[in-house]
Amino acid sequence: MPTDDFVVFGRPDLREEDIDEVVETLRSFWIGTGPRTTRLEEQFTAYVDGAHGVAVNSATAALHLGLIALDIGPGDEVIVPSMTFGASANVIVHTGATPVFVDVDPRSRCVSADTVAPALTDRTAAVMPVHMAGFPVDIDPLDELLGERGIPMLADAAHAIETRYKGRAVAQLTPLSAFSFYVTKNMTTAEGGMLVTDDAALAERVRVLSLHGLSADAWNRY
Repeated sequence: MPTDDFVVFGRPDLREEDIDEVVETLRSFWIGTGPRTTRLEEQFTAYVDGAHGVAVNSATAALHLGLIALDIGPGDEVIVPSMTFGASANVIVHTGATPVFVDVDPRSRCVSADTVAPALTDRTAAVMPVHMAGFPVDIDPLDELLGERGIPMLADAAHAIETRYKGRAVAQLTPLSAFSFYVTKNMTTAEGGMLVTDDAALAERVRVLSLHGLSADAWNRY
């Protein structure tokens, strides 16, 4: 039956309190990275049961900086699912490393230990599991496979802010997880992303990298 009642792309549920926060930010005359960004980092990281969060301009940036923080570069291979958004593979290319595409499990639409194992080589420097459309990767077998080889995981959790795996939030599953706040996501800041990690040193390195090598942002310098 024909209808004009379509779901509009990128039309989130914005309420008066959201608009008030934006107006209050404008009235503060500080519209760059500042105290509200810090509050977002703290509250979001707590919400996903993470330890350290760094806000950036997109999940793509979070993935890119995460790879750099892991010292991924030319000569390395990073395993990534063939079923994902282009950004997952693009950031690997941006580091100079080589993306190695693997199949996904036909039920979960995510990579698994079975699909990753045949692609492992002595050049595999990291694996990028993607939690697809809110469904988590079956991470325990994958963690066992990679842990004995010392290969880290950087998860693309752009779809997975509220996802849980065996009672655990996805930020607890991998050393680094990249989240998206793009307009079509469950939680949005219009644009934006967050890298969450359990490693304080990695978080600090990502923060410095996100600021062109500066150790203090404009608000802290101010």
